[in-house]
Amino acid sequence: MDDYDEAFKNWRNTIDRLPYIPDAFQYKPKGGRAKKQLSAIMKLIKDKSVTEIVNACDAAREGELIFRTILEHSKVKTPTSRMWMQSMTYDAMLAAFEQRESGESYQALSDAAYSRSRADWIIGMNGSRVATRLPQNRDRSANSLGRVQTATLALVVDHELEVLSHVPVPYWQLNATFSAGEATWTARWERTGHKDDPERPEFKAHRIIEKSEKEAIEAILAESGNFSAQENERTKKEQPPLNFDLTTLQKRANSLWSWSAKRTLGVAQDLYDKFKLTTYPRTDSKYLPEDMHETVAKTLDNLRQQSDFTEHVKRLQADGLSNAKRNFNSSKVSDHYAIVPTGQTPPTNFGGDHAKLYDMIVRNFLASWHPVAEWTVTKRITTKSGHQFIKEVEQLATAGWRAVVPKKDKVPEGWGQLPSNPCDASLTSHEFSEEKSKPKNRLKEASLLQLMEHAGKHIEDDELAEAMKEKGLGTPATRADTIEKLLSRNYIRRSRNGTISASAHGIRMIDVLRRIPVEWITSPELTGDMEASLLAVQRGEEPMDVYMTKIIQQTQSMVERIRDHDRNTLYLEEPSLGSCPACGGEVKENTLAYQCEHNEGRDKGCAFVFWKDTSGRWFDRTTATRLLKNGSLDDLHGFFSQAGEGYDTSIVLAKDGKVATKG
Repeated sequence: MDDYDEAFKNWRNTIDRLPYIPDAFQYKPKGGRAKKQLSAIMKLIKDKSVTEIVNACDAAREGELIFRTILEHSKVKTPTSRMWMQSMTYDAMLAAFEQRESGESYQALSDAAYSRSRADWIIGMNGSRVATRLPQNRDRSANSLGRVQTATLALVVDHELEVLSHVPVPYWQLNATFSAGEATWTARWERTGHKDDPERPEFKAHRIIEKSEKEAIEAILAESGNFSAQENERTKKEQPPLNFDLTTLQKRANSLWSWSAKRTLGVAQDLYDKFKLTTYPRTDSKYLPEDMHETVAKTLDNLRQQSDFTEHVKRLQADGLSNAKRNFNSSKVSDHYAIVPTGQTPPTNFGGDHAKLYDMIVRNFLASWHPVAEWTVTKRITTKSGHQFIKEVEQLATAGWRAVVPKKDKVPEGWGQLPSNPCDASLTSHEFSEEKSKPKNRLKEASLLQLMEHAGKHIEDDELAEAMKEKGLGTPATRADTIEKLLSRNYIRRSRNGTISASAHGIRMIDVLRRIPVEWITSPELTGDMEASLLAVQRGEEPMDVYMTKIIQQTQSMVERIRDHDRNTLYLEEPSLGSCPACGGEVKENTLAYQCEHNEGRDKGCAFVFWKDTSGRWFDRTTATRLLKNGSLDDLHGFFSQAGEGYDTSIVLAKDGKVATKG
């Protein structure tokens, strides 16, 4: 911003001039090696013998932005054309060159690229400057707001607050071991005719919460006489996977190997441009165009020569390709089709991350052409006097695509066959274990990517998920970078086990923004709508200036609300958390703490101040209220060590508001 006006070097003195929107956006070359490369390109572009400039940059918004910006910097008027490459093999590049189109036909893509770049600059530069009016991090690092970044942070914060505010409910769980003939199995007691109650989420079929129910079960177990065991079977069909888009690839690698989204993207990019083994990775499609039948057949021929895949290709070539109508679907391919192997042979020194991800992509590709896998699901129910114990096992009946991507049967040792169905069964042992309901699991990158893809909605239905893709946060190509930015700016943290959680600074930032309020920048749904508008620009359905006008209006509103808000009014409507343990006054919430109403500052009035961020935990309002009421909490979850690892501990609240560990 200070490149446009040096006065902006002083953030504090220019905050009243925000938002700043340049009359015309300008670009300047980077220094170092990039400047030398640019000079070399300029020399080639300006050569008088050049009759056409071919854009062979990345086939996406960013590639278009790079090309157009360099071209504008050169000020040449030479005609341009566009190569659109799906893979980096010689044949694919030759085809892209021969089929190149006039650069003018990609004007809508250019408009979307500049819209995205300028929108992020306008929101980011103005937002980060006005964010000096928001609470600062402990390390005094600068605050940062962003169109996609802040909405993604809101997703993590909302999930983290659900985890932190969980109130454990004690219950018993009963497991019993039975035998009948040669069969021995352990099953779990489940309430007959149970129905979940939305008002009591902790009330599950296998949880014994009331002591009277436990005593009734104990009486049944103490009675003489056999139990009755019977089992029924059903067939479960497991559909073969679609081919990978980038987000699905990142989720799978995170689930299997705890890879970060950034790591997966980096390896996939190498497989594409360095090794030429797979197609373009930054895609949002899981489908192939309908004119690729011949290409797929050729790819299979080549994969047959790679020993790890020979038997699977032979099977496909003998039995024919299943799911062709599903996999070939041009209507579900936008700029790029799914990530699939090219059929090229890996080099002899190929290994490590590249070999792992390549194997996963190839196996998924081969699996997508196989028939369904069928599992026999056996449910064994053991009953007595209206009480039931249930155990379910799955055995692979028809391999189908699971021949390529194996999965083990879930059959415990000693399961065996019942002598008859039904039959008598003997109880050999049982155990009531005392448990407590646990908070939901923290996010991993796989689940965060899924939330980003669906703008914060938990969607299981494949068709609905496909429809929501256009309203996701960011694009497949940018989501990894968004997560890394939040990590580097200490808004979120990643534990060694791969879980993602919001930091105290991240939680406070979202809380304050919502209370001001600045709804759109903390709303995944509204941010997803903006992403859909950007896609409309890319398709030529919405003019660039209409999109940019909306961005400027939203930025104006954001700047004014943040700049002019009064921090002292943000929590006025919140009720008291309870009575002060020191003086009996009301404990009120503010930005940083839960504080006695009679606290008048340092050494004045009541000394009670309970900091929200203390002892390695963020104390959400629910937990703070419980601690204030009880004075102590046993085995409280949600703490983080200095190394960033989570743990539980028992705590007490002192009369001055300090939190200490018991014992």
